[in-house]
Amino acid sequence: MAMVNRNLRRIRRWISAILLVLVALVFLDIYGLIPAWGLRTIVYVQFIPSLMKTLAGGTSGLFTGFVLVLVLTVLFGRVYCSFLCPLGTTMDLMIRARAGKKRFSHSQPFRWMRYVVLVITVVVFLSGSLVFIDLLDPYSIFGRVMANLVRPLIILLNNGLSRLLETAGFYGLSPVAQLRFPYYVVVVVAGYLLLIIWLSIKRGRLYCNTLCPVGTILGIVSRLSVFRLALSKKTCTGCGMCERNCKAECIDVGNGTIDSSRCVGCFNCLAVCSAYSIGFSMQRGIENSENPEHDADRRNMIRMMFLLIAGFPGTVMAQVKRPLVFVKNKIPVVRKHPVTPPGSISIAHFTGACTACYLCVTRCPGKVIEPGMAVYGKAGVLMPHLSNRQGYCNFQCTVCGEVCPTGAILPLTREEKKQAQVGRVHFIRENCIVITQKTECGACSEHCPTKAVNMVVENGLRVPVVNPDICVGCGACEYACPSLPHKSIYVEGNPVHGIAMKPKTEKIDAPAADEDFPF
Repeated sequence: MAMVNRNLRRIRRWISAILLVLVALVFLDIYGLIPAWGLRTIVYVQFIPSLMKTLAGGTSGLFTGFVLVLVLTVLFGRVYCSFLCPLGTTMDLMIRARAGKKRFSHSQPFRWMRYVVLVITVVVFLSGSLVFIDLLDPYSIFGRVMANLVRPLIILLNNGLSRLLETAGFYGLSPVAQLRFPYYVVVVVAGYLLLIIWLSIKRGRLYCNTLCPVGTILGIVSRLSVFRLALSKKTCTGCGMCERNCKAECIDVGNGTIDSSRCVGCFNCLAVCSAYSIGFSMQRGIENSENPEHDADRRNMIRMMFLLIAGFPGTVMAQVKRPLVFVKNKIPVVRKHPVTPPGSISIAHFTGACTACYLCVTRCPGKVIEPGMAVYGKAGVLMPHLSNRQGYCNFQCTVCGEVCPTGAILPLTREEKKQAQVGRVHFIRENCIVITQKTECGACSEHCPTKAVNMVVENGLRVPVVNPDICVGCGACEYACPSLPHKSIYVEGNPVHGIAMKPKTEKIDAPAADEDFPF
């Protein structure tokens, strides 16, 4: 049994390392080699995305990823935090790499902070906003770090190596278009990373046990766990090695207790205990209780949380360098509603399920899905939207719906995608260079896949005329428009997605059978 206990940490490290690499590849796969089903499989056990997808009606069957996590927690405690959470594994790497190898010590739990943050998160969610989930979900934080900070470096390295190999006559490595993130999003994500690094170096898994809503929920559930780590007072020598190696700071050697609600299941204590005084136990007596005098408070808190959670189901249902044409126009583009990805049904549905993990951003081949800071106002922060600064939505592309792990973007068939109307085209005549510069253009009409933008002759020049009914809101016209500083044509988002009418097609008469070939 002692050998088994010591090997548990080694097993945990291997599993967590493999999961960390796989989840990182989900965001760092710059060539798009991982298929959509592979992406869904890798992120299947991430708690918040799985929960949000279930609430959004995007799963079949009850046994979804978050249910599996809850089952594991009921059996073995918060093993999710050390085995399956990519942000948790990242923290472990930071802890191992910290300078001076400072040891930990038992600390009192920030119980009030944990529960206050969780209650606020739930209440705000029930009011229709995912702002706290966006900010605190560990999977989404990890995804944003990979997408905003690591992926650009990978692309930069790839493109530099590609140019270097081309000089040597080798053309097997293709360059990849760099996605430009808004600077304020990058600053926020970098700030998050620095905060997590600082907390990890100073206090180990303090973030997991104070701010992380997943950690608090699993901490509550772990109080019901069948098997939990316990400290035997009979064999304990009081050396304190387990306490000094506990990154959750939940072992109190003096009182012989382990706080199961904070224990993240890293098994460091099992590996360093020379007396084998720590092991899994089914006992639930006073010996393994964190602080019996707080039992009544905990029960009241758990009751309140279950009442809040019970309300969940009812509340959610290649960069192309173009020549710049400096045009003097003065009417700015003002959108009343942002444009959400096809398959997101409506702004309310999207903001009610998106956790801003940016998987859709990194996988979008058209570079049209872009993060924003407060595009949706109080409904959520850092959530992505469709922006035509770098590209437009491909007429037949369905990638974002195939990879979304939360159900914020539901999958569409190609035929459904071709009529999914995420927005409608608007034309600002006074900004168009045909009007202001008296010159030919037609870029908007040439790029429109449904011919919602046509050109009609006016005073000897072809001027755009729009038909919003057959527009799907792909933004190809807006992307191609050369008018500066303000576009003359743009897409206004639909609060609720519609179905675009099919464009009329003209029937071409076939030549008679006895007619000669025309040339």
